[in-house]
Amino acid sequence: MMNYIWTFMLLLGIVFAAISGTLGEFSDGLMKSCEEGISFMLGLAGIMAVWSGFMNIAQKTGLIEKISQMAAPFMRLLFSGKIKKETEATILMSFAANLFGAGNSSTVFALRSMELLDRENRHGERASNEMCMFLAVNMSMVQLIPITVIKIRTDAGAAEPGNIILPSLLAGIFSMVVSVTVCKWQERRRGGR
Repeated sequence: MMNYIWTFMLLLGIVFAAISGTLGEFSDGLMKSCEEGISFMLGLAGIMAVWSGFMNIAQKTGLIEKISQMAAPFMRLLFSGKIKKETEATILMSFAANLFGAGNSSTVFALRSMELLDRENRHGERASNEMCMFLAVNMSMVQLIPITVIKIRTDAGAAEPGNIILPSLLAGIFSMVVSVTVCKWQERRRGGR
């Protein structure tokens, strides 16, 4: 469906550019935005590579296991102790990547976590409470340092790219509290199913 929408928008832009006699400006703008898109993607790829490497090192050195032990009370609060150790480790890696603002890097760990949660749910037609909670928390995770947003603001020429940290932190805390509250309320409403 999205392919059709993007194709329609592109064709509509070409038609309007041809009608208004600005086809040259349209093609120049299109090429410039393609160039900027590639530069932006390469910059984010660097951040993702560094973060993924860091998380692999943390996993192989046992740091993730130590973090899992420290985060156990938090994980029990969220998931009622119903998830396996491997699943918990990948969830923590996803949360950690989000916590430090590397949301793109978190995607790999989030997909793996959801795969493991689905396996624990016996591939049921209905998402388990743990799957819903993971999704809600992962999407609303507090970011201590929003690396990606700071990079985008730096590339855009912001005078103070780090000014986003406090508003981002406050918005993250608020959205995470609301997400967890709604999930827990729904769990109770559904009777723990």
